[in-house]
Amino acid sequence: MEIRGVFKVYNKSCHQMTEIIDNSVQLIVTSPPYPMIKKWNDTFNGTTFEEQHRELFVVWEECYRILSDGGIMCVNIGDATRRHNDVYQAFPNAAKIMINCMDIGFYNFVPILWKKISNRPNAFLGSGMLPTNSYVSQDHEYILIFRKGGPRKFKPKDPNRYDSAFSKEQRNVWFNQVWNIGSSKNGKEFSAFPQELPDRLIQMFSVKSDIVVDPFAGTNITGNSAYELNRNYIGYEINNFIVDKFVDTNNFEVMR
Repeated sequence: MEIRGVFKVYNKSCHQMTEIIDNSVQLIVTSPPYPMIKKWNDTFNGTTFEEQHRELFVVWEECYRILSDGGIMCVNIGDATRRHNDVYQAFPNAAKIMINCMDIGFYNFVPILWKKISNRPNAFLGSGMLPTNSYVSQDHEYILIFRKGGPRKFKPKDPNRYDSAFSKEQRNVWFNQVWNIGSSKNGKEFSAFPQELPDRLIQMFSVKSDIVVDPFAGTNITGNSAYELNRNYIGYEINNFIVDKFVDTNNFEVMR
């Protein structure tokens, strides 16, 4: 069953997704700017861990508003390690987002640990072989999983649901907590999660004809997956250059 419907990207901030009505979206798959990562400092209105997460909190509230009952939100996020106030430390972005989303009303589920395949298996930071000032290297990110309300309900023998079934082999891999998938880049300018991540998440947590939203569309990786998997899609991306370079194609309508 092939479905071709809505494929839009709004070239604006996702802090107010006023184009989407309440309780109308079945799945959100996104990867926001990571708080306390230096390259994202200018993205946030604030420099501290708390200030930057307050910026994201507004988006999570909007996500809760637009999700339908039983809708799922998947958030790819990494913790940050950096020298701040002249001290090297780790900032727990994943834990902070979990707590904030639970405060909003989301139900929190076991996260997926995305272990990036690295070309530097023996990488470490700090004082080499001498204790005690070496640091554990970070080689994974999180895919946080939240649900609004109770389990989603379907009509008996719903055709879209049955047509969206995955195989036993896919289930055994996808629902394992650790995913070993290499990272990817679109050209030299922008890093992005690999296509396989949204491919899996969209098939795991939505059915054909559903609406998938990415509030931080970036290079439109989630949108491309939604298009190929016969879901509808709405994205938000504030960066004009990224929209022009990666999103403005025949498949997607850009709303400026």
